[in-house]
Formats: sequence, C-alpha cells, structure tokens
Amino acid sequence: SAEVFRGAGYFTAMTGKWHLNQEPTDFGFERYFGHLSGACNYFRGDKTFRLNGQPWTVPEQGFYTTVANVDFALDFLSEARRADQPWYLYVAFNAPHAPLQALPEDYHKYAGRYDLGWDAIRQSRFRRQQELGVLEPGVEACPRPDHIPSWDSLSEPRKRFESKRMATLAAMIDRVDQEIGRIVSNLRETGELENTIIWFVSDNGACPYDRISQGVEAEPTSADVTYSDSTGWACVRNTPFRFYKQNQFEGGIATPAIVHWPAGLKLPAGSMERTPAHLIDILPTLTDIADLEIPQAWPGRELRPVSGISLRPVLEGGQLLRPEPLHFLFAADRAIRDGHWKAVSFRSGPWELYDLERDRTELHDLSKQNPQRLESLVQQWQDMARDVLHADRQAMRPVNNDFRGYSHPEWTDFSSDPVEGRRGNGKGGNGKGGHGTGGNARADNAKRGNARRSR
Repeated sequence: SAEVFRGAGYFTAMTGKWHLNQEPTDFGFERYFGHLSGACNYFRGDKTFRLNGQPWTVPEQGFYTTVANVDFALDFLSEARRADQPWYLYVAFNAPHAPLQALPEDYHKYAGRYDLGWDAIRQSRFRRQQELGVLEPGVEACPRPDHIPSWDSLSEPRKRFESKRMATLAAMIDRVDQEIGRIVSNLRETGELENTIIWFVSDNGACPYDRISQGVEAEPTSADVTYSDSTGWACVRNTPFRFYKQNQFEGGIATPAIVHWPAGLKLPAGSMERTPAHLIDILPTLTDIADLEIPQAWPGRELRPVSGISLRPVLEGGQLLRPEPLHFLFAADRAIRDGHWKAVSFRSGPWELYDLERDRTELHDLSKQNPQRLESLVQQWQDMARDVLHADRQAMRPVNNDFRGYSHPEWTDFSSDPVEGRRGNGKGGNGKGGHGTGGNARADNAKRGNARRSR
C-alpha cells in the first residue's frame, strides 16, 4: 500500500516491527524507524533497528520500544506537514508480543489485579462482552479446555508467576493505548483528526506459546527480566473463542478492528459491524476511498491479482458481497469460510465443519451431519491454495484423519513450578481433545494504519 500511496504523491512512513524480507524503505516507505526482527527486548532492543534504511543504535538508557515507535511517528508526521503533503502512516506495534516487559509505572497499575485467576476473570470478561453487545445474543462461551487446569489447583509459586505475567501483558497493552492517544491528540491539535482514517487491527489471536522466562521472581520492568506467554492467560484473552494464534479456529483469526473517520463514515459512532472482513481487504479499501488505482504491473515484479475487496460499502452503511470464500493457512493449520459456513483443521487434523451463524464459538462440529458441504469446502480450500495462494505441496498435503487430540508441544506445562531460564512448557496439554480457546478482544502485535486524504 505504501508504494501505491507514494506513487500518488503521499508522504509514506512506518514505525515498528517489520519481520519480512528486505526493509520497509525497499517497499515504498520514504521514512522508517523500527526493528526488522520478529520480537526484541523492549528496553534494550536488538541489532536490527533501522532508521530510514540505516542501522540505528538503541540508547543504553531511557528507551522503550512502544514509546519510541510513536516518537518517530510524530516526527514523520511533522515532516509531512512541512512538505505540505497528504500522508500515509503505518505503526506496527510489537507489543504485546513476548518477551513480556512493561514500564514500571504501567506495571504497577495492574500488579495484583489478576490474583483472582483465569477462571474468575474469564467469566467476568464474558459477562462484560455480553453487556457491551460485543457478542451476538445467544453466543455460548467455550469452556476451559482440558490442557489448562483450574486456577485453584495451581501451586502458590505458579499462581504468583501467572498473575504477574497477565499484569505485565495488560500493562503493555495499556501503554499501546497511551501511545495511540498521543497520535490522536496530535491529529486533533493539527485539525486533521476528522478527515484521517484511523484503522486499528490486531493481527492474530492471543499467543499460547510458553518459551523461556528469565527472572521469574522479579518484576518484569527492566531489560534483564523477560517473561514468556502463558497458555492459561491466552485462553482468557481470547474469550469466548477456541484455540490461539496460528490456529485457524476463531480463536486464532477473529480479531478486533476499529475504524475512525468522522468525515467519511456513514455508520453511527460506536456502532458494531459484524460483516466478516480480512487484512487482504485493507489495500482495496484505502485505495478505493482515496480514489487510487491498484497497479496491474510493477517494475521487477510479477504481480498477482489482489485477493481482497473494498469494504467501502460497509463503511457507508451498506452490504458487502464477497465473490470468493475467505481462505486461511498457517503452517499446518487450515480453514475456509464461505458465508456462515466454515471448515477448519487443527494442525492438519481432521476437517471440522461449523455454522458460525448459529455456533459462533465453534463448539458443535457438523462434519458428520453435512459431509457433502464439508467436501465442497475442502475442495475449494485446495483449489484456492493451489491457484490463489500458490502454496507448496507440503502445505497442501491431505489432513490426517487419525485424530490424536488437541495439543501442542509449546503450550504451557502446568505440572511444574516456573523455573528461571527454563522453557515454561514441555508436555503441551494432555491430548484428550478438550476444547481450546482463541482470539477476541486484544490479540498479539497490535497494528494500525492511517491515511489522510488528498486536499
């Protein structure tokens, strides 16, 4: 999208996590600050930090990645205004990706708040979602899965550590909110807020992968203390859905989007829109709104047709007609959604079938009752994987119909107390096939993009 907007005369800038080939400045961004790695120490950074394509050394003191992202974003916006250009800004917050590390003032706001444990807090979140109308009436919350024990069964050392982990993550998200607030305040002060599209999305459901933690007895408010994610709290963060990041159940892919654009939106402020959409729709939507053309050819590249569609009809209060199903693939996890029907496979396990109109949380597998519908969806998945995604043969191998239960080697092993410097898991669940959970409110790697229309 940066290449399209830059070609139309926009000032293009990005801050935050890249984690792709080359650098943002190779793909249309005139300005970039951030790290090329998938994750980094929030206080110490790493050697992949770049500023406008050149290596950038992280200061030894007074640095926190989430804050730095917005410091540079505001600098870039000031530069665009001095040049009197419309602008496109993409801020890719690394938070709350592990390692879990928070600023002291943020962490102390949440310390002790999660001592009640995940059972009580998950129930409270579900009730709150119902009260706010986030969930459709009649949605059934997924029960706590077999691979997560009850809070009361945990040892006291485990409880203390788990409470601190969730407090840290909440503090990191709080800081993202504060930093977004700085951008919003800046837009308001410059008179640009009304006609700026602010698009906030999270890129996946909560992360359950419990890797190495350092300093488990200390507060995670310095460069030397790093916590990993917890499968138990990932379940809470994804209330009311099943499973997690990388899985293609709703827990892995149903994430929030917030769109703010007073000058252009026809929907009432604060309204809830449940039309299924996908990240592939953002480029077609922004170019449609800005009256730009998506190129059909580009020097040095062989372009494929853009898969997404413009969401402008929804933003204007109308209906969306999607010509093709939504297709999902991450490693061995697969799914396809056509209307309200969805077929999904957990780590190349047997395909399951759900009617999301009646079963939003995927608790009632209808594959045996509707084998022909499932077969049709699976064939569509194969066709799209081959013809649209151009997936390799390994990704398209048939699923394993010998079901061995829902488990993962990197899910938390709660049978032992946390030990510094050791992987937080080992067994990855009991493999009994109990329901897992996944994605709702706040997920990993919150990201946002802005585009101000041409004057």
